[in-house]
Amino acid sequence: MELTDFRISDFINIEGKHSLGKVATLLSMVADEHDDDLTAAFKKEGFKCVITRAGGKGEQLKNKILRNCLGAAIKGDVIDDTVQDQRVLTRCVERAMVDFEGPMSSISGAGIKIGIVSRGQHLSVSLYGKLGIPGLDVDHEISGMGIHYYGLEDNTENNTE
Repeated sequence: MELTDFRISDFINIEGKHSLGKVATLLSMVADEHDDDLTAAFKKEGFKCVITRAGGKGEQLKNKILRNCLGAAIKGDVIDDTVQDQRVLTRCVERAMVDFEGPMSSISGAGIKIGIVSRGQHLSVSLYGKLGIPGLDVDHEISGMGIHYYGLEDNTENNTE
């Protein structure tokens, strides 16, 4: 069996259903030249999704991740511009950044790619990137994911116009 024998659905399904967390993770890990194609494919499957990026170190990196996620998710129509949806996104980002709390992220510069996905009232944020280790020619891979179920506002009744 070759890697080319697999389809995207082979990677995102759990027990026959699409996994929101896996979709976000694939978006954060896909090669940059495939960003548009992959987001378009997921949108055809009923997901709302967007890819963004952040770079920096320490608290600056954490602040950029949150700001970029909020801006991209609202502008990309993944969440509504409401206090509730922004709170849910913030919680997902907070959960995804757990591995970013170590000493390495405060002294190392990082480049992070971010996948944000919603479906119905569910939201997932995935982070993937590299931290540069000072004094070495080695990058440390880092990732994280946060999911929140039934947290986004349900605007289905408002969309029946």
